[in-house]
Amino acid sequence: MVIKLKIGLKSNKPNQYLINKLQETFQDNKNIELVFIDTLDDLADIEVLITANITENEINKAKNLKILYHTYTGINDMPLDLIKERKITLVNTHAHAPIVALRAFSLALALLGRIVELHQGMTCGNWHGLDGSAKWMPINNQVCGILGMGMIGKYIVKYLQPFNVKLATLERYRNKLTGGNGSYYATVEDLCLNSDLVFISLPLTKTTTNIITEKILTKMENKYLVNVGRGELINEKALYNALKHKTLKAAAIDVWYQYPRQNNITYPSQYPFQALDNIILSPHCSGNAHNVGKLIADEITTNLENFVKRGELTNIVDLAKEY
Repeated sequence: MVIKLKIGLKSNKPNQYLINKLQETFQDNKNIELVFIDTLDDLADIEVLITANITENEINKAKNLKILYHTYTGINDMPLDLIKERKITLVNTHAHAPIVALRAFSLALALLGRIVELHQGMTCGNWHGLDGSAKWMPINNQVCGILGMGMIGKYIVKYLQPFNVKLATLERYRNKLTGGNGSYYATVEDLCLNSDLVFISLPLTKTTTNIITEKILTKMENKYLVNVGRGELINEKALYNALKHKTLKAAAIDVWYQYPRQNNITYPSQYPFQALDNIILSPHCSGNAHNVGKLIADEITTNLENFVKRGELTNIVDLAKEY
């Protein structure tokens, strides 16, 4: 079987380490042909395609495509119906899960510690510590709700455990929460209302869209929220209002509702979150850390090498569940 691999992310900055790693791994295998895609015609007889994004037109051009390897985790922007119709195996990447989780944990510490808010005060010469208004909330002993217990959620739990927090998650994740100090709730609402701080790392699917509803947010008095999943998991207008009216104590958000098409000035929502003083705005960069490209490349190469040798793949997406 000749497997042709599309290398790169259709950008000006291909992962050169991944290219080198694939060439090194398969250079002596005469059944493997590595192809770097420049035009649509190059897709015609590709069997395995590695890419960060793909259109329906590109899939239609790739008549022999058997495996589509997505270089990120979230697949909500991919043409899933066509992939399912073509019976293409979709594989995604989880190598950067500990990095995304670390960003979520860091955002939580910055949020509870009021790091950004107090820094901005100091830039104006305001010493809130002297008048007693700089009190911040230690994460120790807080009830931390974990909404999403995939790889990212598991690493968030790992980072939290040394701080003697009380962990909470949904009942269906009972077998994934280790340590013996967990609380379990039947509904998302119960989880949110019984937590001091809620971490969201769910994938965006038909069933998770707007999973944090206006009803939930209006009840989350004095709660903190960190979202590294997808923006549309949370009702946009309700999140803005909950923060504006100080129902929700504060939030740190890395995933949004509006994105720039190029490097133009673009606010992350139709609502002016940037005008609020109880939010940390992060530009969807949780997985954009130094050396993440290497982690992803190593995982992709190892997985494909295992596929070539044994016909086995890990991280296959369940297209019915959309993750």
